[in-house]
Amino acid sequence: MIINMKKWMIGCFWGLLVLPNLIWPMASKILAEENTENRVLAQFPSLNRENIQAYPGEIEDYINDHAAFRSQLLSLNAGINLALFQSVDNEEVIRGSEGWYFYNGGASTADYRGQNLYSEEELAAIAAKVERTRQYYESLGVEFAVILAPNKEEIYSEYMPKWYTRLSDITRYDQMEQCLKERTQVPVIAPKQYFLENRERLWYFKTDTHWNEAGGFVAGQMLVDALGGQAVSVDQVIIPYDYRGPGDLALLFHMPECFLEDYFCTVNGYYEDVKVESADPVGDGMVIRTSAAGAPDQRRVAFYRDSFATVMMNQISKYFSRIDYYHWQGFDRAYLEADPPDVLVYEVVEREFERILTDMDKLVPEE
Repeated sequence: MIINMKKWMIGCFWGLLVLPNLIWPMASKILAEENTENRVLAQFPSLNRENIQAYPGEIEDYINDHAAFRSQLLSLNAGINLALFQSVDNEEVIRGSEGWYFYNGGASTADYRGQNLYSEEELAAIAAKVERTRQYYESLGVEFAVILAPNKEEIYSEYMPKWYTRLSDITRYDQMEQCLKERTQVPVIAPKQYFLENRERLWYFKTDTHWNEAGGFVAGQMLVDALGGQAVSVDQVIIPYDYRGPGDLALLFHMPECFLEDYFCTVNGYYEDVKVESADPVGDGMVIRTSAAGAPDQRRVAFYRDSFATVMMNQISKYFSRIDYYHWQGFDRAYLEADPPDVLVYEVVEREFERILTDMDKLVPEE
């Protein structure tokens, strides 16, 4: 009897290993999904002399990333963790209250708590580099402006877990805004205070690190105003909210859709008669060029950006006759030298402020 039980258990074990792989070729046609993990999955390695020692580990990585029903099993595990333990199985995601999730990667948590405030020397160095950039482009007849995108954790701090205590009443964002406004002549677009004071709309996604189109619209109109254009208030457009799929934070821990509560919005009624044309993106979207023949402002803009500028594009592209969006990872100053803009906009999110010094060096030739 004991021997039969052992055989049965061994058979079940092997069945659990083999059956999913036998079923997957047929099931994958129905369940086929795109890679939503914000990383490149392991590819099947080739065996050669250089990687002979690492080969077993590379094979293991490939199997782990391409296991049958992997996505479904990870989603099931995430659902169990949420239902039973109210937790997420990913160190980069913070579970807040009322369906809000926050980012624990990079400098986000330290920014929120005020653990990484700038010294006077650091602020002086940043201000000097930013002002040097402004002066350089002013000498070429190009206006220069800066957009500072605030971290979501500070805008919706009431939903952050209480154990993430704040150590300072000010943050790096506050220091940066004050520093650039007082020590440079650069127009600084800093919408943090606006978001904090105006709570009738959602400005950020609940399960994503980014601001939504309403937040991006506000920042875009602040930019228009700072550049002497005709800004439009959010009260002058229509912004409906609707259900959306999971954001980048939800995807990081494979949140099941039954736990999802998030919303996206669209901006309607903003220069609807202006048609925007986009050229084919360059380098996997690192360079995006738009043009709008009927735009109210005929200036040409170059946008040195990160991912926060993505939801700004639909609306701000209607206002300027041409905008070239350069992702910071794919930027080359030769783009600006070959086709100089009228305005250069530098946009950066708070959690990546450490990039500012190196970004300024990329924008300006060596002395």
